[in-house]
Amino acid sequence: MKAMNRIVLLCLGLFFCIAARAAEGLPPGVTLTNIDNVKWVKTISGREQAYIMGHPSKPGPYLYLVKWGPNEKALAHYHPEDRFGVVLRGVHYIGYGDKFDESKLHKHEQGTFFNEPAKTAHFGMTKSEGAILYFYGMGPTGSTALEKLLAGDRKDKK
Repeated sequence: MKAMNRIVLLCLGLFFCIAARAAEGLPPGVTLTNIDNVKWVKTISGREQAYIMGHPSKPGPYLYLVKWGPNEKALAHYHPEDRFGVVLRGVHYIGYGDKFDESKLHKHEQGTFFNEPAKTAHFGMTKSEGAILYFYGMGPTGSTALEKLLAGDRKDKK
């Protein structure tokens, strides 16, 4: 009898999963992820990233989010491949060149699409509002630093 109860419970569970998917009107293989429900991982930069598709360290396409806190700075660096981004929340400032220069920053508000061509030196920062950025590219990727982080350039991450 216990085995029969388990089978019935399993069947009911599958039924409700299938019914819920059908109620959403989504075909098999389609997923929905709300930005408020993604898993954020702290990186060595101190920022948080959420990997949505693939991974930047592996071959193939990747899509991830980067959460910048208020008043953060990224010194000049470049990536080996073309990358494409969108500011999803907040305001982000990006400048181009091999040395951070606040006078060269361009303001990218929520909804701004931008690209970072391969090996193009750039730097960035946020102000009081912080930002969440979306990045897409083909991995594996990396980041080549062009400046050393100086004491006081970035707030301490604990």
